[in-house]
Amino acid sequence: MTLRPEEVAAARRAARDLVRSVERLQAQHGESVELRRLVVDAQRVAEDLDLVAGPEDRPSPGGEPIMIPDHDYPPEFWSDADRE
Repeated sequence: MTLRPEEVAAARRAARDLVRSVERLQAQHGESVELRRLVVDAQRVAEDLDLVAGPEDRPSPGGEPIMIPDHDYPPEFWSDADRE
């Protein structure tokens, strides 16, 4: 089965909207077994979509990794560390 990316993206938006909507209902009307079940079911729709279409490709936060040198720092680097 070949899924078109635009259809998958539309389904993901709809699933996120559904989760947000039922969570707002729960916030407005309080905890109940029925609303909790509805929230869980809505979240399951999004999870099942990932099973069918594969996980969503999201850019990693922060961009490029920062390389930390693997050598000792000079002693003056730590001179004011006690002030924080």
